Amino acid sequence: MVNVSRRTLLGAGATGALLAGLPRASEAATGQEALIGSWSAPFDMGGIAIHMQLMFNDQVLFFEYVEGDLTVNHESTVRTYDLKDGTAQNASIGYHRDLFCSGMNQLPDGRVFVSGGHDHDTGVRNSVFGVRETDIYDPLTRAWTPGPVLSMKRWYPTAVGMPDGCTLVMGGGEDKSTPSPTMDRYDPASNTMTMMPNTATKTLGLYPRLHLLNDNRVIKVGPARASIYFNYATATWRNGPAMRFGARQQGATVALLGSKKILTYGGRSTSTSAPTNTAEILDLSTPTPAWQYTGPMATARNFSVPVLLPDNTVLAVGGTQVKLYGTPVKAAELFDPVTGKWTTMASQQVVRGYHGTGVLLPDGRVLSAGSDTGTMRNYGELYSPPYLFKGPRPVITSAPAASGYGQPMVVTTDTPVTKFVLIHPGADTHQVNPDQRGVALTHTSDGLVHTLRAPASPLEAPPGYYMLFALDSQGVPAIAKWVRLELAPSGNPPT
Repeated sequence: MVNVSRRTLLGAGATGALLAGLPRASEAATGQEALIGSWSAPFDMGGIAIHMQLMFNDQVLFFEYVEGDLTVNHESTVRTYDLKDGTAQNASIGYHRDLFCSGMNQLPDGRVFVSGGHDHDTGVRNSVFGVRETDIYDPLTRAWTPGPVLSMKRWYPTAVGMPDGCTLVMGGGEDKSTPSPTMDRYDPASNTMTMMPNTATKTLGLYPRLHLLNDNRVIKVGPARASIYFNYATATWRNGPAMRFGARQQGATVALLGSKKILTYGGRSTSTSAPTNTAEILDLSTPTPAWQYTGPMATARNFSVPVLLPDNTVLAVGGTQVKLYGTPVKAAELFDPVTGKWTTMASQQVVRGYHGTGVLLPDGRVLSAGSDTGTMRNYGELYSPPYLFKGPRPVITSAPAASGYGQPMVVTTDTPVTKFVLIHPGADTHQVNPDQRGVALTHTSDGLVHTLRAPASPLEAPPGYYMLFALDSQGVPAIAKWVRLELAPSGNPPT
């Protein structure tokens, strides 16, 4: 176990405390922090978070490749980081398995599903040989269990949780020259894997950027220029609009609240071209959706990690301008979809290029980690956005632990609030995070008692655990409560 003290975690430049002790007000905030936010001092997490998953027990599961001699050691380095007390400990898989370069998502019951990855038997790290294995991590028992095998070996696949509670696994390759075009469907209720019909088969490349829309479709929006839609009900693909900039290799994509708009930014058009600072938005609520340029970033970057915040802004973390780690971009940028403008935020200390990761935490901060270079590759950093320096924080004093779809949820707060948002915990690796999605909830208020309406159907928010944020009129979020959205007992998939 790697213990990290509270003082080490917060550091001299930190602005908040751990989840359990985050102050309601930011008395120490400066005017500058209210404009650009603040990064904590780097802290040791005990491993490289190349893959990172936030879980409902306020822990982050993270893993990397096999360390040491690959002919002797056959297990990825796997750990958890506890947000409540700042401790990291091993979460060893316990059997021969290299989880590196796998897909990852969270199942409706909160377990973590890992699909594909790297063949540890090659004895060579990053040798581009995939596997058919899947594995499931239970955050309550801290135990790993092998799952059913995929239809093909997959290295660099993407996994997407669907409205019926199942997971689609697609893309990747068996090796460097052999793509994996089939699509697999994992059903956690029966613990079975099924290959989707031949109409779903399509070569999507390595780690395709995929996002679940709120109409039972999945959209692929990168890195190739042309977008394509997958209709889950019919298991068919249809061509979509092309990005105006062109291909965005090493570019970033994220779905805004409601999953009706997709933002993409950065990346480069070819393997030898310089990164771009351009950004585009696809508005799927229009009759004929088309990519449109929005405001440009201050700094062009590849390998940046986008994090959706509860106020519907997007934080762009890290990135580089030359190859994997060269000319690192340490200043974050914040995108406001209302104005279409980017604002330069505070700079972090550690290089976050290739293999960098980032996830939103329940206290409204962002954990940035990963990027396997330099002496601080085991270190994480915490970013406090400007909204944490705009006054006292509201507190959610009570909230339901679970809800059915379309059902009322009674929530109480200690001060008036104006907005409620559900955000699904992120599962990030290689700039791919399909699990990252959110939805604003309608509500009525009677003083400090609020009646929220859960999403009408799993099309808006697939079943599983969500962070429930309450925001006041200044956009200051309360520390989120975990709420589980549950399917009807019949388990019938939505139509």
